[in-house]
Amino acid sequence: MRVSTVLATVAGANLASAGMMKIAANTVTWAWAVTDWNAGCLGDTQCHYDFNVTAEGDVNAKPPKPSFGASCSGKGEGADYTICEATRESEAPYVVVAKLLPRIENATGLMPPQIQVSLKYTDLNVATTWWNYTGKADAVYNEVGIDTTAALSFTIHPDTIYGVA
Repeated sequence: MRVSTVLATVAGANLASAGMMKIAANTVTWAWAVTDWNAGCLGDTQCHYDFNVTAEGDVNAKPPKPSFGASCSGKGEGADYTICEATRESEAPYVVVAKLLPRIENATGLMPPQIQVSLKYTDLNVATTWWNYTGKADAVYNEVGIDTTAALSFTIHPDTIYGVA
């Protein structure tokens, strides 16, 4: 048996015994500000992005949400998540990751690129519980060749929320 299969089985058993919780994203309001967005592609495949993401926390929310900030850079549509660099102290330990989702072609052509950002943090009140919020937004390739338009800003709202206790 491959080591990766064994590790996946063990991890799955731990998650199952830990107790997975899922929250309906439409019951939680949390806006993440994306600023200094710059992205572009060389040819059809060599795409890259660079941006900052921040959010204000709410310690009274259920579950409580920490403030966070991160600087993210990555390459490739459909590539794996890239770990972002934390740029802000927070009420709880956290990790932010990001990736460009592969563009989908429909009858009118290619859909806009989408950036997906995921935040994992330790619960503010229960150290053995962690939460993961993930959201995505349409993005723009604002770099064409060596020309770059002004950096862009937009908002991401988490659409997938789960935790493990």
